[in-house]
Amino acid sequence: MRRILIIVAGVIVVLGIAIGIYFLIFSKGAATLSVGNPFGNTGSGTVTPGGDLPSTDEVVSSAGVDIAPRLVKVTDGPIALGMSAIDVQLPGVPTTDTAVNASSTASTTLAKPPTIPDVEGRFIDRASGNVYAYTAHARTLVRISNKTLPGVQRASWTADGTRAYAQFLSSADGSEHVGTYALDATGGSGYLLEQDLVQASVAGSSTLFTLFSGTTGSVGTIAQADGSKSRTLFSSLLSSIIVHPTSGNLYAATKAASEVGGYGFSINRTSGAFTRILGPLQGLSLLPSPSGSEVIYSYISGGVYHLAVLDIASHSATALPVATLSEKCAWAANGLSAYCGVPTGLSGNLPDDWYQGATSFTDRIWKIDLTGRVATLVVDPSQIGAISVDAVALSVDPAEDMLFFTDKRSGALYAYDL
Repeated sequence: MRRILIIVAGVIVVLGIAIGIYFLIFSKGAATLSVGNPFGNTGSGTVTPGGDLPSTDEVVSSAGVDIAPRLVKVTDGPIALGMSAIDVQLPGVPTTDTAVNASSTASTTLAKPPTIPDVEGRFIDRASGNVYAYTAHARTLVRISNKTLPGVQRASWTADGTRAYAQFLSSADGSEHVGTYALDATGGSGYLLEQDLVQASVAGSSTLFTLFSGTTGSVGTIAQADGSKSRTLFSSLLSSIIVHPTSGNLYAATKAASEVGGYGFSINRTSGAFTRILGPLQGLSLLPSPSGSEVIYSYISGGVYHLAVLDIASHSATALPVATLSEKCAWAANGLSAYCGVPTGLSGNLPDDWYQGATSFTDRIWKIDLTGRVATLVVDPSQIGAISVDAVALSVDPAEDMLFFTDKRSGALYAYDL
């Protein structure tokens, strides 16, 4: 009898503990779930208007702060990741010609002024969502669109800089969502895209790709840049991918992680069929050339980061002479070279810690000749300006006159005269 009582008492105690755990975990208000920032750590989260950006459409002369010869800090506050660098022609100073009429009276006429080449960098202020144009050599800054769109995290631009697809966090029905707005950079009307798109990327000035991902997979859609002629390109069971559209096929990679073998794919522009081109490789991320003929990719092997380039036609891969993440690179418009932020040291649980903002880098900027596979140092901000920059969202104009990049820590925009 005593043994039975002990067993019964033991059962009661176990049941009591189980019931306590149930109410602790599943009762209302016992635990809360928060939705993290789907954009990851992209610099300062500040969205308070201010800083050094003009609040009117008045042109600000001598814009930016000189960090060192040829290196300018364009903004103090954070901008949305992604900008447009376009070549422009500015009007020069009119010249005077002297003409003599029939009565020998001299008269002066103004000749057509020459034009001066310059580079205009267009970007979105993260706090307000306003679009600004920074003219690099003239050193002017002007707001060109006052559309209020607070908290823009990233933007993908058409090649001509006339439209940006801006993504931001919004709240609805008590939960957070990702909003995407097609923003006319010159102040014209725009429109909202489908809610909760994980990606909205543009190739050239004509192709818009959008991606929706859920627990059951991903759906990719392709359209004209104005949103017309939209069609579903693919439906995949892969739910965690990043897609890069080009003027040719599209390219995708599974989201990089230090302990997971990642894969890279080409996606047929017409059929949407996936073809594996890389993997499995730890920490794999990739960046295709504008034409899609080559792909720069980074990966981890033996605990060491590597950077390489893959020729799509020949399926041949060649190691590159610097080590960095492909997210820190940008192709030149002609596809013959690339500019990359290269950390002075790569260590830790990468790329995970870097994505999450747990670690940061001090970068030098290198130019890589993809034909000769030769790397040339462009600028070392820590040496010439005594500043540490973790360079992301690099952008170079078609003439390769100016290089723009954003500091991942602060979100500030920099410009370097090449």
